[in-house]
Amino acid sequence: MAVRPNPYKLVCPKCGYSKLVAPKSDCISPKDLISMNPVCPKCKEQMDRKSVDRLDSVIDSLFGMFK
Repeated sequence: MAVRPNPYKLVCPKCGYSKLVAPKSDCISPKDLISMNPVCPKCKEQMDRKSVDRLDSVIDSLFGMFK
C-alpha cells in the first residue's frame, strides 16, 4: 500500500527564508531528486529540513495566498 510522505519545512539558517513542501504522492520524480539538497533562493545557503506540525502548515498556506 502506498503512503504519502509527511510534509516538511525547509528553513535557511542564514536569512530565515522558509518554504513548506508537501509531497502530493509517494512517487519520486527527477525533480524530487534535485531538491534533496535545497539551496536558499535569497542567499544561496544550504537549507535545513524541519518536521512540520498542523499549525505550521495552516500558517504557511494562509501567508502563501498573499505572496
